[in-house]
Amino acid sequence: MDEMTGKIRQLWARQAISPADLDYPLWESRRAELVRLAELSGSCIFAVDVYRGAYDFISDNFAELFGTQPETIEELIYPDDRACLADLQIRHAKFIYSLPPAERNDYRTIYQVRMRGANGKYINVISRQQVVATDRTCKAWIVMGMIELAPDQTPSDHVRCSVLNLRTGQFFNPYAESRELSLTDRELEILSLIARGCLGKEIAVRLGLSKHTVDNHRKNILAKLEADNAIEAINTARAAGLIE
Repeated sequence: MDEMTGKIRQLWARQAISPADLDYPLWESRRAELVRLAELSGSCIFAVDVYRGAYDFISDNFAELFGTQPETIEELIYPDDRACLADLQIRHAKFIYSLPPAERNDYRTIYQVRMRGANGKYINVISRQQVVATDRTCKAWIVMGMIELAPDQTPSDHVRCSVLNLRTGQFFNPYAESRELSLTDRELEILSLIARGCLGKEIAVRLGLSKHTVDNHRKNILAKLEADNAIEAINTARAAGLIE
């Protein structure tokens, strides 16, 4: 067990789940639903048993996309991304434990990482993870992950991460918590207009710029804020106090 994995399991142990509060027969039926979901969606699905600190289920779809049926998902992840992902998971767990117990299961994490494909080359994938089963006291027990090929296969040198509040529909970017964000005045101006619903052509007219220049600024904004789209960028900038 590496150091990061050990830290993650230490955080899981903070749940202090009692086996008396677990209903494994019920989970057996729920696992059958995951099997069916994997068959219908074609997605690679896995489940982690927090109490046992081990994978409970890994769907057969992994063999098709990755050329092998792994014992653990980590073995397929690009080494640098694996360390970054573990760090993000630790930070996310600390965030979760800072919340009141009633709010701790309200979040879905969305990662883009590189994983080794069937041809031996690394590909970009999206991994969505959330709690799908709790013990009788509502502590997180089973965490489900769903992995799919990312639409954007542009080579990437880092892990992207967003967290979705399932109750409010709001996203936030944990990278904003660990580094100082900085946009130029022009980028802030353009992002503020995007937040008001203005389209690229309208922004170009308002600011006396070409549509091409506005598009380039938009690309730079997304890159600086580690955002996959304008909504993520707006939420991240608002959370950091960059725009209203």
